Amino acid sequence: MRPMPFLLFPAVALVAQSPAPANLTQRFNTELPGINQMLKAFQAQEAMAKVEGLIPAERPAFNGTNLQTIGQSMDNAQGLLSLYRLWANTAAEAGQWEKAVEIQQKRLKTAQAIKADLEKAQAPIAAQWEKAAKDSQDFLAKNTGRQQELQTTLNDLKEEIAAVNAKTKKPDAKGLEDLKARAAKAPEQQQELDQINAALPVHKQNLINAPKVTKVLADNRKEAEEMVKAAEASVTKAKEVLGSQSDEITKFNTDQVIKKVKIVGKKNWVDAVLRNHENVTKLSGAQAQAAFINRLLVLDPGNAGAAKALENLKQGKEPFAKEARPAKKAGKKK
Repeated sequence: MRPMPFLLFPAVALVAQSPAPANLTQRFNTELPGINQMLKAFQAQEAMAKVEGLIPAERPAFNGTNLQTIGQSMDNAQGLLSLYRLWANTAAEAGQWEKAVEIQQKRLKTAQAIKADLEKAQAPIAAQWEKAAKDSQDFLAKNTGRQQELQTTLNDLKEEIAAVNAKTKKPDAKGLEDLKARAAKAPEQQQELDQINAALPVHKQNLINAPKVTKVLADNRKEAEEMVKAAEASVTKAKEVLGSQSDEITKFNTDQVIKKVKIVGKKNWVDAVLRNHENVTKLSGAQAQAAFINRLLVLDPGNAGAAKALENLKQGKEPFAKEARPAKKAGKKK
């Protein structure tokens, strides 16, 4: 749970509440089990389309009004980036690795924009609290002693006036004039003391809250930096996987040309992969095997061997299960 916003002295006017943004984190958490179930059921294409439909056409506006709205915007940003990550994962399982790279790049661009929005929103808040802390320190330095001085002066005056009224003290004419002069200043001194007494607790609270606000701002910056870092790592990994496969296909086809074998797009490489069943069966689990076969079908659409292997998996069989041949009918007796 994010901390509630802290108050500054003096108080400022309240602002109208903005409409609550779409809760994309809740949307992600709600939809994730269903998407995972679709992937387990070998419905990667459908899952990819489903996730794409969950992502808003435009990135929700970042509300930097105060710490609370910033926290809400950061929560929403996490949900949006999680949806992008899920979208990229479903694209990869559907065999569309190029699309997965594109989505991860969108995720990175979005994370960078969120970080920029956060920095813009937090800069005036950081400056405001830095000034508040300095002003509060100055106020305490100036008025803590003054508070004690005024309190002592007014208490002494009160006691002296009480003593004169009770006739336990009888000042001379000069002393009486001095007492009257001090009594005339008392209302002004009391007003000053009341103002200090009212302000001191707020300034003390500002000095308690300032480091808390600084921590919240720092935590938000760290969260945004981690969003960008995670997205960068995902882009790099997706590009590496795609590039590695592309290099492998290029090398294979080059060798085939040397052997004077006719090259038909990426079909030669896909056929070679399928001839060695272990390239698929060594993968752990039917879902991983289906994802790889989906990739082969993207590289060579309509490949009969890949299509059959995928259909076998959907039927709960091994990908290269041999079909049982129908028994021969016995000959008729003469």
